[in-house]
Amino acid sequence: MPDLEVSRRERKKDETRERIFKEAILLFRERGFDKTTIDDITERADVAKGTFFNYFPKKEAVLAYLSEKRLAAAEENAGAALASDRPASEKLIGIYLYAASAYEEDRELSRFVLDELMARAFGPNEESGQRWNKLVLDVLEQGRASKELRPDFDLERVESLLASVYMATVYLWTNCPEIQFELRPELEARLRLVLEGIARKDRS
Repeated sequence: MPDLEVSRRERKKDETRERIFKEAILLFRERGFDKTTIDDITERADVAKGTFFNYFPKKEAVLAYLSEKRLAAAEENAGAALASDRPASEKLIGIYLYAASAYEEDRELSRFVLDELMARAFGPNEESGQRWNKLVLDVLEQGRASKELRPDFDLERVESLLASVYMATVYLWTNCPEIQFELRPELEARLRLVLEGIARKDRS
């Protein structure tokens, strides 16, 4: 019986977190992130302000939770990519394009999501960033093992370069509306330029 009670309590907590999260995201999209207050969120989610803070220490933490959910989806997609027999370069492009597609859902909200993500990205213990780095490094290792990629490059440096291309492209798309381009086609073109440079021309 105690186990059932714990399970029920945990399920209730998960349901409350998801309700707060979903209502907050709806409000961000309706009113904008800056114009949405925690009071707005708690009223829409029908919870006390203290309950909100039990799950999210500040409004920006809702965006961090959104990033975590997107990362989980990207990890699932990457797992399938790793198991496929496609060339490593195509796997990498697919992983990055899948991640970028989430930003296209709402350009205005994505600007705040990206700002929050970048604020955390360079922390020494940023676990989500480390998980993403490992995904990309695993694909690069596959590419080196299959002799698709040149053996004389440091793979961590390559991963950092790919991440820089990805983040810079998404940043331009979200924060510089005067620069007009479609996010995923432009990202793919930039990634291919880098990957062609590290491709091994002679695989013998």
